[in-house]
Amino acid sequence: MLRLLAAAVVSVLGTACASGGDVAGDAGSSETAGVVLANIDVEAIRARHPTSLFGIPPAAARAEIHRVIDGDTVEAVFPGGRTESVRLIGIDTPEKPGGHLPAECFGAEATAFTAALLPPGTPILLTGGAETRDVYDRLLAYIHRATDGLLVNMALAREGYADALSIPPNTDYAPHFAAAVEAGRAENLGLWAACGGADTPLPE
Repeated sequence: MLRLLAAAVVSVLGTACASGGDVAGDAGSSETAGVVLANIDVEAIRARHPTSLFGIPPAAARAEIHRVIDGDTVEAVFPGGRTESVRLIGIDTPEKPGGHLPAECFGAEATAFTAALLPPGTPILLTGGAETRDVYDRLLAYIHRATDGLLVNMALAREGYADALSIPPNTDYAPHFAAAVEAGRAENLGLWAACGGADTPLPE
């Protein structure tokens, strides 16, 4: 299954290795849009949803993070210097302030959390679904950190920074994302505690 998913991304971008820096250690911090997230325990996050569910992709496009655009969209640099906007499959984070859409509760925090997990230079592995791009020409992908296999899409769902978003035909892991979101909601994590629910607009 993962080989088939990877092929969709690999066919678009190739599989040559990209050079990359070290990822954040077991604790990190990020400041985005005035929001500070400190002492993020990456080891604890990894333990909450181990990569054994998906495994580290045996075949995937390799890249490194250039920057985080918002909670569910990053820019990645591929071998040869090609830069692509990448939209994470299966989840939807709140809109951050200052974007094209109205700002939503916990948008800044979701962006900061993704930035903490994926600082610039982080080496990543990307696998895709049946549909490789969205209407904005962004690459659609599951993003694993290359050094430890952490599935970033799942971390956002499980830790309360994203709702599940299932858009056919990229629905291979939809039940897993839905379950992760429900677990975060049940534990009153992240946006579920701060906002009372997803898609909550910020006061103007």
